Amino acid sequence: MELDEAAYRLFRGDVYRLAYRKLGDHSASEDIVQDSFLRLSQYRKEAVGNVGGMLHRIASNLIIDRARSRRRRAEEVLPDDEGGAPANGEPSQEQALIDRERMDRAARIIDEMPPLRRKVFIMRRLHGMSAKEVGAAMSISPAAVDTHVARAVLALHRGFAAAEEHTNSR
Repeated sequence: MELDEAAYRLFRGDVYRLAYRKLGDHSASEDIVQDSFLRLSQYRKEAVGNVGGMLHRIASNLIIDRARSRRRRAEEVLPDDEGGAPANGEPSQEQALIDRERMDRAARIIDEMPPLRRKVFIMRRLHGMSAKEVGAAMSISPAAVDTHVARAVLALHRGFAAAEEHTNSR
Protein backbone atom coordinates (compact mmCIF):
# COMPACT_ATOMS: atom_id res chain seq x y z
CA MET A 1 0.00 0.00 0.00
CA GLU A 2 1.38 3.37 -0.93
CA LEU A 3 0.86 6.17 1.58
CA ASP A 4 1.14 9.82 0.70
CA GLU A 5 2.49 12.53 2.99
CA ALA A 6 -1.00 13.81 3.81
CA ALA A 7 -2.01 10.40 5.20
CA TYR A 8 1.19 10.24 7.20
CA ARG A 9 0.54 13.69 8.69
CA LEU A 10 -3.08 12.79 9.40
CA PHE A 11 -2.36 9.60 11.36
CA ARG A 12 1.17 10.13 12.73
CA GLY A 13 0.09 12.08 15.81
CA ASP A 14 -2.49 9.48 16.84
CA VAL A 15 -0.03 6.62 16.55
CA TYR A 16 2.64 8.58 18.43
CA ARG A 17 0.25 9.48 21.28
CA LEU A 18 -0.86 5.85 21.60
CA ALA A 19 2.74 4.66 21.78
CA TYR A 20 3.86 7.41 24.17
CA ARG A 21 0.88 6.81 26.46
CA LYS A 22 1.81 3.13 26.72
CA LEU A 23 5.62 3.41 26.68
CA GLY A 24 6.36 6.84 28.14
CA ASP A 25 9.46 7.03 25.97
CA HIS A 26 9.80 9.51 23.10
CA SER A 27 12.41 7.54 21.18
CA ALA A 28 10.56 4.23 21.48
CA SER A 29 7.32 5.96 20.46
CA GLU A 30 8.96 7.36 17.34
CA ASP A 31 10.21 3.85 16.51
CA ILE A 32 6.66 2.51 16.87
CA VAL A 33 5.36 5.22 14.51
CA GLN A 34 7.94 4.41 11.86
CA ASP A 35 7.50 0.64 12.18
CA SER A 36 3.70 0.98 12.06
CA PHE A 37 3.77 2.91 8.79
CA LEU A 38 6.34 0.53 7.36
CA ARG A 39 4.17 -2.48 8.17
CA LEU A 40 1.05 -0.75 6.84
CA SER A 41 2.84 -0.12 3.55
CA GLN A 42 3.28 -3.88 3.12
CA TYR A 43 -0.50 -4.43 2.85
CA ARG A 44 -2.41 -4.30 -0.41
CA LYS A 45 -4.56 -1.16 -0.65
CA GLU A 46 -7.73 -3.20 -1.15
CA ALA A 47 -7.04 -5.20 2.04
CA VAL A 48 -7.23 -2.13 4.28
CA GLY A 49 -10.66 -0.61 4.74
CA ASN A 50 -9.84 1.70 7.67
CA VAL A 51 -6.29 3.05 7.56
CA GLY A 52 -6.52 4.68 11.01
CA GLY A 53 -7.89 1.54 12.61
CA MET A 54 -5.28 -0.62 10.94
CA LEU A 55 -2.46 1.68 12.11
CA HIS A 56 -3.85 1.58 15.65
CA ARG A 57 -3.92 -2.23 15.58
CA ILE A 58 -0.39 -2.46 14.14
CA ALA A 59 0.98 0.00 16.70
CA SER A 60 -0.77 -1.82 19.56
CA ASN A 61 0.75 -5.11 18.44
CA LEU A 62 4.22 -3.55 18.16
CA ILE A 63 3.88 -2.12 21.69
CA ILE A 64 2.89 -5.54 23.03
CA ASP A 65 5.82 -7.16 21.19
CA ARG A 66 8.21 -4.60 22.68
CA ALA A 67 6.91 -5.26 26.21
CA ARG A 68 7.23 -9.03 25.77
CA SER A 69 10.76 -8.65 24.43
CA ARG A 70 11.79 -6.49 27.38
CA ARG A 71 10.25 -8.93 29.83
CA ARG A 72 12.15 -11.81 28.23
CA ARG A 73 15.42 -9.90 28.38
CA ALA A 74 14.79 -8.99 32.03
CA GLU A 75 14.22 -12.65 32.87
CA GLU A 76 17.47 -13.62 31.18
CA VAL A 77 19.52 -11.30 33.41
CA LEU A 78 20.12 -12.99 36.73
CA PRO A 79 21.06 -10.85 39.73
CA ASP A 80 24.48 -11.40 41.21
CA ASP A 81 24.75 -12.70 44.77
CA GLU A 82 25.79 -9.42 46.35
CA GLY A 83 24.01 -6.60 44.52
CA GLY A 84 20.92 -8.33 43.20
CA ALA A 85 17.34 -7.96 44.22
CA PRO A 86 16.23 -9.78 47.35
CA ALA A 87 14.86 -13.29 46.84
CA ASN A 88 11.32 -12.19 47.71
CA GLY A 89 11.28 -9.83 44.71
CA GLU A 90 10.75 -6.68 46.77
CA PRO A 91 13.04 -3.69 46.26
CA SER A 92 15.86 -3.09 48.69
CA GLN A 93 15.45 -0.42 51.36
CA GLU A 94 17.80 1.81 49.41
CA GLN A 95 15.77 1.42 46.22
CA ALA A 96 12.53 2.03 48.12
CA LEU A 97 14.00 5.26 49.54
CA ILE A 98 15.16 6.39 46.08
CA ASP A 99 11.71 5.63 44.63
CA ARG A 100 10.01 7.53 47.46
CA GLU A 101 12.27 10.57 46.91
CA ARG A 102 11.44 10.53 43.19
CA MET A 103 7.71 10.37 43.95
CA ASP A 104 8.03 13.27 46.40
CA ARG A 105 9.97 15.31 43.82
CA ALA A 106 7.35 14.59 41.14
CA ALA A 107 4.56 15.60 43.55
CA ARG A 108 6.35 18.89 44.34
CA ILE A 109 6.84 19.66 40.64
CA ILE A 110 3.19 18.89 39.89
CA ASP A 111 2.05 21.03 42.84
CA GLU A 112 4.03 23.98 41.44
CA MET A 113 2.25 23.82 38.06
CA PRO A 114 -0.51 26.31 37.23
CA PRO A 115 -3.86 24.89 38.47
CA LEU A 116 -5.35 24.25 35.01
CA ARG A 117 -2.20 22.50 33.75
CA ARG A 118 -1.97 20.39 36.91
CA LYS A 119 -5.62 19.32 36.66
CA VAL A 120 -5.37 18.51 32.93
CA PHE A 121 -2.15 16.54 33.48
CA ILE A 122 -3.64 14.51 36.34
CA MET A 123 -6.82 13.74 34.41
CA ARG A 124 -4.93 12.78 31.24
CA ARG A 125 -1.88 10.96 32.56
CA LEU A 126 -2.86 9.64 35.98
CA HIS A 127 -6.54 8.91 35.37
CA GLY A 128 -5.98 7.81 31.75
CA MET A 129 -8.71 9.95 30.25
CA SER A 130 -8.52 10.78 26.55
CA ALA A 131 -7.73 14.31 25.37
CA LYS A 132 -11.29 14.60 24.13
CA GLU A 133 -12.73 13.55 27.52
CA VAL A 134 -10.47 15.94 29.43
CA GLY A 135 -11.28 18.74 27.00
CA ALA A 136 -15.00 18.22 27.44
CA ALA A 137 -14.68 18.13 31.23
CA MET A 138 -12.51 21.26 31.34
CA SER A 139 -14.24 23.16 28.48
CA ILE A 140 -11.04 23.36 26.43
CA SER A 141 -10.05 21.84 23.10
CA PRO A 142 -8.23 18.49 22.85
CA ALA A 143 -5.30 20.40 21.30
CA ALA A 144 -5.13 22.59 24.41
CA VAL A 145 -5.18 19.43 26.54
CA ASP A 146 -2.20 18.07 24.59
CA THR A 147 -0.37 21.39 24.99
CA HIS A 148 -0.92 21.41 28.76
CA VAL A 149 0.23 17.80 29.05
CA ALA A 150 3.33 18.46 26.96
CA ARG A 151 4.23 21.46 29.11
CA ALA A 152 3.63 19.47 32.29
CA VAL A 153 5.88 16.66 31.07
CA LEU A 154 8.53 19.21 30.13
CA ALA A 155 8.29 20.73 33.62
CA LEU A 156 8.76 17.27 35.14
CA HIS A 157 11.77 16.54 32.95
CA ARG A 158 13.33 19.90 33.79
CA GLY A 159 12.63 19.46 37.50
CA PHE A 160 14.23 16.03 37.60
CA ALA A 161 17.20 17.20 35.51
CA ALA A 162 17.76 20.17 37.82
CA ALA A 163 17.59 17.93 40.90
CA GLU A 164 20.02 15.45 39.35
CA GLU A 165 22.39 18.25 38.36
CA HIS A 166 22.22 19.60 41.92
CA THR A 167 22.98 16.13 43.31
CA ASN A 168 25.92 15.62 40.93
CA SER A 169 27.44 19.01 41.73
CA ARG A 170 27.82 18.15 45.41
